[in-house]
Amino acid sequence: MLYFIFGEDNFRSQKYLFEVRDFYKDKGASFFSCDFSDKLSASFDISALEDLFKSNTLFSGSKLVTIKNLFKNTNIEFRKELLAVLKSRKIDEAKDIMVIFYEDNTVRSSSLRKWLEQKAKGVKEFPLLKKKGLERWIIEEEQKIGLKLTPEGRQLILISFPSDTGSIYYSLEKLALIKKGLISKELIEENLFLPLNSNIFSFLDNLVEGNTKRTFWFLETLMNQGIHPLYILKMIIFQFRNLLIIKSLQAKPPSMHPFVFQKLHHLAKIISLEALKSIFQRLLYYDRRIKRGNIDGQVALEMFLVDFSKQKC
Repeated sequence: MLYFIFGEDNFRSQKYLFEVRDFYKDKGASFFSCDFSDKLSASFDISALEDLFKSNTLFSGSKLVTIKNLFKNTNIEFRKELLAVLKSRKIDEAKDIMVIFYEDNTVRSSSLRKWLEQKAKGVKEFPLLKKKGLERWIIEEEQKIGLKLTPEGRQLILISFPSDTGSIYYSLEKLALIKKGLISKELIEENLFLPLNSNIFSFLDNLVEGNTKRTFWFLETLMNQGIHPLYILKMIIFQFRNLLIIKSLQAKPPSMHPFVFQKLHHLAKIISLEALKSIFQRLLYYDRRIKRGNIDGQVALEMFLVDFSKQKC
């Protein structure tokens, strides 16, 4: 049996992945995971995967295997060989093994993708939500947790987190802890650390300008306010992505909020494009490690600040 889950919206795709995985794990299936993007884990060649598909477990008659980020981390020959193994083992018809293919991005057309789309029991793509689609999703999440944002409050969330369903979800959860029912724009501004909040820009100013002590003070202040480290990291990633866009275009992107451009434009002049790319990859590295539980969130943020202080702009 097969599932194929992919798309740029990592939050929604991972949420669905965990739901499917946990459903079968709760039924007693033995669980195995192969993440091709994790450079610290053991490498998997075709023979290792074939052994995984055919070997019997000692205490369970069923097996659950997740194969993550294979498409973007293997070449076409590897995927062709894997497809041959899947076909020969008739994995799509097997009753005692469930294989979930998961990609945290879009997937180009290929023979393996076409076969998975034809044979998988569940095929789910999670593209980034835009405008109306994102607004509908927010309203659905509000209803699930017993909130109702005012139109002005919802627009503030939409502007602050374009397509970032993860940050929106955690923001709604935090608001639900503060108050049930109607949530105003003012309450959101008072209680959420928004990308348009001046604190994040003050943090970035001090970071890029090399005021290390001040930067650590800002981080400590945000942590003392009860803001989750992963949330803070997401805001930093969000604004460094904006810095990359501004630096690459050398102009204001049409979709960027004027306030954001005004706050970031002078920083884009200070830091080089090469340094921005390097820093952005480092941020994504810490983001992955926090999500996998490999490192404490506060430690990761502090390590990033140390890394940045050593990075030449």
